[in-house]
Amino acid sequence: MINKRVTDKTKKVIKIIAALIFVISLFVSWVLPEQDLLPFAKEVLPQAQSFQKVTSSPLIYEGIVQGRDGKTQRVGYVVIDRAVGYSGPIQMATGIDLEGKIQKTVLVNYKDTPSFVQTVLSRDYLKRFIGKDITEPLSIEKDIDRVSGATYTSRGIAKAISQGSHAVARTEFKSDVLEEEAAFKFGAKEIIVLLLVILMLIGIVLKSKKIRWVTLIGSLIFIGFKYNTPFSLANVAALLMGNFPSIRENLAWYIVMVGIPIITFVVGRNLYCYWLCPFGALQEILSKLGGGSFKCCNKKIETNAAKIKYALVYFALLASILFQSPGLAGYEPYSTLFGLQGFGIAWIILPLVLFPSLLIRRFWCHFFCPGMVFNEFIIRLRSLNINKMINKKTTVLETDATLKDEVR
Repeated sequence: MINKRVTDKTKKVIKIIAALIFVISLFVSWVLPEQDLLPFAKEVLPQAQSFQKVTSSPLIYEGIVQGRDGKTQRVGYVVIDRAVGYSGPIQMATGIDLEGKIQKTVLVNYKDTPSFVQTVLSRDYLKRFIGKDITEPLSIEKDIDRVSGATYTSRGIAKAISQGSHAVARTEFKSDVLEEEAAFKFGAKEIIVLLLVILMLIGIVLKSKKIRWVTLIGSLIFIGFKYNTPFSLANVAALLMGNFPSIRENLAWYIVMVGIPIITFVVGRNLYCYWLCPFGALQEILSKLGGGSFKCCNKKIETNAAKIKYALVYFALLASILFQSPGLAGYEPYSTLFGLQGFGIAWIILPLVLFPSLLIRRFWCHFFCPGMVFNEFIIRLRSLNINKMINKKTTVLETDATLKDEVR
């Protein structure tokens, strides 16, 4: 009995310490100073000998050379600006000559998903901006082609370059350039995701297994392979670090990352994992094919092994915050499977996750899934809130009874 009490106290202390480390790390990530940006200015405007700051928001430098007569001459401008990609901001440096043409662009810093950024860079995406006039839209909807499989990231890069370039056009070239407000996107992608959520809710009300399977398969096809927008821990890290993509351009993202957690909180059930997760759907299909009936010989070992996912989520989030890169939290194999993207080790991990799913039902969900942890956290918050309300109501009733007794 004493040992159990000591163990419980030790667990509480560990949880408190872990929570404090996490909160402190999050705070530090918000106040850390930015890196030295002048080397990037030199890279995009190499003919300049020195740089003089013109404005701070966005950061604009004037590139200067010194002539033989000792007088300084302006040779161009450098602007450094940022925009949100898929799971975090992307910072770009753009060199502009005196004719208002883009000379070169480089990636300064990013907190987006690494595999998406590498996909964009590997396709020479940045070269598409060279020679463009800074008064042009510079938008993937207008005059710049997007990169298939990394739409959000390529859009974020284009937006960072266009915002900065247009700022230079207005302040230094006195051009009347206005930032075009992004159109509210409500197309096939948003409609399909919304319909799947509605179908899920209908299935829950009717308690229909057939509707559940229709929803899961639809999710596998559309949220998974077609649009590659499943829940990801990288998105949670991005939200914690204050990186919110535009709702006008990312409605489907908000439905998955904000709408469904709200529904989960209201209903008090893990709806996403068992009704709408494309990777969960694939695991269930595999377990149907392979039997999925394998059981661990020792229940205690299985229970302890299932706790691995909590540690993974904690350390993945902590690493993403410490390195200020939300993409580091996305350890799931989703982008490798659905977007055919990922580093070498990701292609090794994927079959190691999928093969056991033939023998163990929802193998990934049970032992490693961050979505399972996230939804469990939401449900626990709901339970705490309900318990507080019940306790408050009980206290009020007891007080009322006491007052009635006193009146009598």
